[in-house]
Amino acid sequence: MFSAIFARSPTQYFILKHLLLFALLAATTYTFAQDGRLPLDSKNSINYTDSGQPKLGKAELHQKVREWVEKKFGNAENAITSDDKQAGIILITSYIPVIHSDYQYVRFDLGVQYKDNQYDARITTLDGVSAEHSPVRLNAKENDNITAKEQIAKTENNRKKRKDAELALQLAKADNDGINTSLCNLLADLKTYIVGSKAD
Repeated sequence: MFSAIFARSPTQYFILKHLLLFALLAATTYTFAQDGRLPLDSKNSINYTDSGQPKLGKAELHQKVREWVEKKFGNAENAITSDDKQAGIILITSYIPVIHSDYQYVRFDLGVQYKDNQYDARITTLDGVSAEHSPVRLNAKENDNITAKEQIAKTENNRKKRKDAELALQLAKADNDGINTSLCNLLADLKTYIVGSKAD
């Protein structure tokens, strides 16, 4: 069996290597949100955070963040809701597509605080956006929904109802994982743009 795996042409080896890389990246994303819950802070509010230590001064970081917003959202003036160069804080409000059964987009608030050689990014407020209904504020109730569905799936005695409960649980976790993936990728994109190839 091992000889079949290793006896590959250069093209097959290249494809296999990239498939393994993709699997590892998928596993990394899944590891972050493996329980299907949204990250919350001590006050039960949405809280995605990231930071970096690029070798850039405060003014350069300010420019980099503005350039990233322009590149990512098309118009910095529309996406940036507050830009305080003196304090080193930029606040961004925009939308990002998500894979979700109820929403096509999530509207978010992203704060970036920066100083020489350091930045911290934090996504807080989230609203699920759909063409069918008004935006819905996302919060701890998304996680409570998972917990409730887990309890139903564990305690249901009827086989068909248990299967239905398990499917509903999987869908709810997949919905939260879709949000987690989009927002974690957004923070990773910001880091890549600011820090470049030198990962922290």
